[in-house]
Amino acid sequence: EMCGTLKDVVALAAGFSDGLGMGSNTKAAIIRQGLAEMRRLSKKMFPCVRDETFLESCGVADLVASCYGGRNRRVAEAFARAGGEKSMEALAGELLGGQKLQGALTANEVHQVLESNGWTDDFPLFTTVWKIVNGLADVQSITSFMAIQH
Repeated sequence: EMCGTLKDVVALAAGFSDGLGMGSNTKAAIIRQGLAEMRRLSKKMFPCVRDETFLESCGVADLVASCYGGRNRRVAEAFARAGGEKSMEALAGELLGGQKLQGALTANEVHQVLESNGWTDDFPLFTTVWKIVNGLADVQSITSFMAIQH
């Protein structure tokens, strides 16, 4: 269940990258980092989680599908293309036909967990997405996690 939730945050990052025209190598790096952070957070919260879980359909397959075609990716791409002139909520209303944009809500919930445990530095992609979603960082900062080694 954590994979199904956390992949929405990673899909936002992939959409930001797409909207900025960053290309497939950057998107692959985002997906790799996202999967690593999904695994790391899941294991911190539930130490008995098996590594194999992340290679099953609920892990990497669902993550890749969401990062290439999901609604979170689509709204994030539009947000990046609009240069932040339209809110994610407004774009979701225009693009999703009544469906909810889960990634932004999840990014906020994940950040609460990270911050309350002092883990924000250990999750640079999740933290960067949260900053972008909340207007604390420019969408161009989506690749800032690449400079941080974990």
